[in-house]
Amino acid sequence: MRVCVLGSGSGGNCTYLSTRRVSVLVDLGFGKRSLDRRLSEAQLGNGAVDAVFLTHGHFDHFSGVIGLACENQIPVFMTAGTYEETPDLALIPSVEVVRPGESVTLGDLCVTPFAISHDSAEPVGFRFEAEGIRGALATDLGEITPEVSRRLGDCDWLVVESNHDENLLRLGPYPWPLKQRLLSRVGHLSNHSLAQFLTSDFDGNAVHLFLAHLSRQNNAPQLAFDSAWRALKDRAGVNGDAERRWSLHLTEQTKPSIVLEL
Repeated sequence: MRVCVLGSGSGGNCTYLSTRRVSVLVDLGFGKRSLDRRLSEAQLGNGAVDAVFLTHGHFDHFSGVIGLACENQIPVFMTAGTYEETPDLALIPSVEVVRPGESVTLGDLCVTPFAISHDSAEPVGFRFEAEGIRGALATDLGEITPEVSRRLGDCDWLVVESNHDENLLRLGPYPWPLKQRLLSRVGHLSNHSLAQFLTSDFDGNAVHLFLAHLSRQNNAPQLAFDSAWRALKDRAGVNGDAERRWSLHLTEQTKPSIVLEL
């Protein structure tokens, strides 16, 4: 399995995943030219994909999906809520409706959507498995519920949100209603909230963790990295697994992350 976060943030989101038999995207929040550039920078071949999995119907996650799906006649998997929330998605020639908790299989890849908490209609994260390799993606969520925590367990890799530093957000220039939204249970996950998960509910199995959807206004890469790293060290001390070695990978808005090969 290969995993690469091609871009993550309010300007557009997309994650690439491939197995021996299929290649898929999770979300596509930028155009084909930008997609092709990022795939080329990451040395991920000719960019052919077999399907797109949509987490929810916000523009920074679906803006490039319609064009790609129409041009290449590929299916787009999404919840009924996402489809109904975004009328433009009716232009997609092949829509496959998924339900949280019900797995779908594409080639050698098993994909299971799971419910997350965000201010959109029926948003989901996704869990992936192929040939014994497991991973999960959960971004754009205001809290890590017990269901999300369960789905993030027993994985080899995770893409998880670390959107904002709460102090930077509270003191920053955003209007108060927007701050309230971002801080709410249907907003975005803070560095602190992710750190709490990593310290307490994270099972420690995933060696590779991608920190995603970092705010350019209300966060800084080093703040997000340091917060998550301290939490992992605290968890190691509490649980007696100090010898375990995790790898934290920062994601960016304008260029792809490392390509993880498992």
